[in-house]
Amino acid sequence: MGSIRLGGAQIPVGTNIQANKKEILKALDWAKENEVDHLLTPEAALSGWTKLWVDQLDELQEALTEIEAHQKTLGVGLHLGTNFQEDEDYGKINRNEIRHYSPEGYLTNITFKTSTIGAMECVLYRDSRWDPLSICDLATPDCDTQFLAGGLICNDFWGTSSSEGVKDPIAQYKDIGVCSLLLHATNGRTFPDDAIDWEIFDDWHNAHLRMATYSTQVPVLTVDSCTDWDWDGSEENVDLYKTSSQSGVIAHGEWLTDVPRRGRQYFKYDMKEWRKILDQ
Repeated sequence: MGSIRLGGAQIPVGTNIQANKKEILKALDWAKENEVDHLLTPEAALSGWTKLWVDQLDELQEALTEIEAHQKTLGVGLHLGTNFQEDEDYGKINRNEIRHYSPEGYLTNITFKTSTIGAMECVLYRDSRWDPLSICDLATPDCDTQFLAGGLICNDFWGTSSSEGVKDPIAQYKDIGVCSLLLHATNGRTFPDDAIDWEIFDDWHNAHLRMATYSTQVPVLTVDSCTDWDWDGSEENVDLYKTSSQSGVIAHGEWLTDVPRRGRQYFKYDMKEWRKILDQ
């Protein structure tokens, strides 16, 4: 395997689509400057997580078009978390998704969230009986083989499915057995510093990440938002909360990165370093 440099953007995400767009464009510029091959954003990084985006579809489409043009110009692979309205066999369907763009600017696949949360998201869940898993190839030109990655969104990892008959997507990826990486975009609930709940949720998230990477033997790139769901674009609120879960790269139950839990953070990891660990 040649060098594949992964990047993550732990950025503010809220209800202001223009503020969200600026954060994504800045993250892409950072990725280009740091020779990142593929960049992952948090869940709903462009649209915002709450259902307010449904009344802003034209603005959302315009912002997405601008991001797509910038990403193609830079030549950085982008894995963009956003809510969006897709034209599907049964009409226009609201989805919580990761849009996977190749460095050349092609939309190669879309991950639909499986474990959605009812009216709060206003989206349809991925039904594992009908909707396939998303798998994309992240290999760079100097790779001697494929480097396939699968996508997961927030509760798809934490295991709180809201839909009957839907199989755990981590178990599905494990059954397929072809992925070299899982991309996890999340946007969890934030808590004040003195909230006892924060430690409980933090332990729960970390345990899920550690056990999943241990049991599947597949590394995970995970990225969370650093602001509350109703962030309005104000810079003074960017460092207010700790993230709901750790951002970074984790494998075999151990963190390979050390990303601060507060504020806007960009990070990178070369997968050739992971190969060195495997060869030891």
